[in-house]
Amino acid sequence: MNDVLRQLRIPELADVLLYAQRTLAARDAGPDPAVVSEILAAMSRLHPAYKNTQGVPLPILRGALARVPRAAFEAALLHAEREGTLKLIPVPLLVPFIERQAGIQDPKRGLLYFCTAREARGRREP
Repeated sequence: MNDVLRQLRIPELADVLLYAQRTLAARDAGPDPAVVSEILAAMSRLHPAYKNTQGVPLPILRGALARVPRAAFEAALLHAEREGTLKLIPVPLLVPFIERQAGIQDPKRGLLYFCTAREARGRREP
């Protein structure tokens, strides 16, 4: 492994470091701050088109960050919600046209499927 790392150039080593950080984040070592920032940037682009709906569907948001592993994506989303920047909205299980596998199953709230900026909903919730 060391021999391979010694042969890499500086930009390639930066990519290896980024990959290692994302791997650790995917293992519940904590959300990757870069992924949280990417989600917030994607939400600022996508949310205006969904402002009169429940929010941006997670499959649409996930598509904007297709290169981010699912575990890292979900950890960053949940972290952003705990921090108060985003709100995840659950849907009933019997709603048609919902890709259940694309949502985040929460034991208390159910299937989290839409994402919205808390300020965009007109109120801040605790």
